[in-house]
Amino acid sequence: MVAKASLDIIYLTTWVIASGVKQSPTLAGRLRQLVPPRDDKIYPEAESMELRTLAERVAEKFPVRERDLRRTFEALLTTDNLWEVLDLTDIPIMTFCEVWKELAQEGLVEVKDSSLRLTPKGRELAAFLEITPLRDFACPRCKGRGIEIEPLKEVAEKFKAIARSRPEAIRDYDQGYVLEEVTVARVALMWQKGDLAGLNLMVLGDDDLVSVAASLTGAPKRVTVIDIDERLLDFIQKVSDKEGLKIQVLKHDLRYPLPEELQGAFDTFITDPTESFKGMKAFLSRSLSCLKGPGSAGYFGFTRREASLKKWQAIQKFLLEKGAVITDIIDDFNVYANWPYMESMRAWEHLPARALPQKEWYKSAHYRIELLEKPGPDTEVFPVDLYDEETATV
Repeated sequence: MVAKASLDIIYLTTWVIASGVKQSPTLAGRLRQLVPPRDDKIYPEAESMELRTLAERVAEKFPVRERDLRRTFEALLTTDNLWEVLDLTDIPIMTFCEVWKELAQEGLVEVKDSSLRLTPKGRELAAFLEITPLRDFACPRCKGRGIEIEPLKEVAEKFKAIARSRPEAIRDYDQGYVLEEVTVARVALMWQKGDLAGLNLMVLGDDDLVSVAASLTGAPKRVTVIDIDERLLDFIQKVSDKEGLKIQVLKHDLRYPLPEELQGAFDTFITDPTESFKGMKAFLSRSLSCLKGPGSAGYFGFTRREASLKKWQAIQKFLLEKGAVITDIIDDFNVYANWPYMESMRAWEHLPARALPQKEWYKSAHYRIELLEKPGPDTEVFPVDLYDEETATV
């Protein structure tokens, strides 16, 4: 073996270790054995850099850990597309913007032609820390949901035709609907879990049109939808009348408790709350209050794009205190259509690159909960803006 490897071999080794392209599980290790320790590093200070220190700086503004920075490096080694990176990092958007700012100050990342990249210094650090690209092992057929909607093919086709004329999502109510196939998958999951057929279903907020898709199956005994958006309610009512679905449509502001006749009247609820903590709490409080009691179930989406794990922990504690148990969390189950008000988001001006996404990127985990005991009376009023963008990003 030569006493000192050529610079070309060193670059090749760094690239293979960092990129993970077509490498066997042991290739990176063998290359490290073949190439002697480097004493001609371009950026010798890179190896002395600690992700923990960088994370601590970001944590002064947003809850972030060393692992989040490592995940950011992994995402940047996987793709240079901003929206794909945001999807892969699994941290709130504003947190990512702060992480990026810190990494840029250290000369570890850069933007070129709207593409996000690690600099040579950043790649060297990634190689030293043995950070490699992420791998995708999700089932390509069900996209990781574990649900096959082919048995509901006729329902799916009819639903897609109906959904084409739905009202557009608006920022006023923090709206953003999921893809039509996701709505059908939600219905299929409820049916599979025994939470739909012959039961009373409550939908709290329905820009996703779950009430329509569920009713088209003919499975539920009764479907009730409440929303504050009269455009949606009018649309659902017209569809119900035309298709003979008999959906009960009610206008209600979820800052206030549900009417007494709706409390304790349903077997299952499904909702997709706003991501602020107070908004989540309001939506889930009303949702839990509508359930009959032990054995009743509920479903909701919760994202990592606008909520930190600290917020996840707080919401999970809230659910447990209300007598519920979390039975399922299916990551990235919900995929959302790109909403038309993207450029007016608070985070837009902080993004390292500003180019509208060309494909769907915003996803959320799908929760299923089941009651072990009655949650108690729901009397709290939330006299605030539930769609608070500031608190919806941490």
